[in-house]
Amino acid sequence: MEELVRRYGLWAVFFGTAVEGDLGLILGGVAAHLGLMHPLAVGVAGALGGFAGDSAWFVIGRWSARELRQSAVYRRVGPTLERLVARFGPMQILLARPVWGTRVASMLFWGTQRLAVTRFAALDLPACSVWAVLLVSLGYFSSLSVEALLGKVRHVEEWFAGAVVVALVIAVARRLVVARRVRASAS
Repeated sequence: MEELVRRYGLWAVFFGTAVEGDLGLILGGVAAHLGLMHPLAVGVAGALGGFAGDSAWFVIGRWSARELRQSAVYRRVGPTLERLVARFGPMQILLARPVWGTRVASMLFWGTQRLAVTRFAALDLPACSVWAVLLVSLGYFSSLSVEALLGKVRHVEEWFAGAVVVALVIAVARRLVVARRVRASAS
């Protein structure tokens, strides 16, 4: 398992952050604390993954602006975003990370508004970088608790493995007994 994390961990952080965001960064920080990845590399992969995911939603918003504006979801979420936009303008992109549940909607919204790509990148990339540093640090510095939990999980895994072996022995013994009874009744 450790070898898989060492080999593919940064890709997992990149894609995990592009798709989900926060959990990939925190787990990457834990893996960095365990010595499986370098913390700076985790932060860079997470920031770039977050930016890639945000950019994808932004592009989708640009390509399908008309359909999105007519959707029921936009009619429901749009007013909230528009209030934030009226108050903060494009700087609202900086708030899309810490305000849970607004990231994807914000990126789609700014795509529908035809915000300049350079302006979007100039706001979103630093936001992704700061967020990556914060969450990787959270995972890194809280990993002592995770290590204790993993120790307990390993202990449970050992018991579970023992239970599986016992169950297999019982199943094989039962099969042998049944086979012996079938042979005895056939004779």
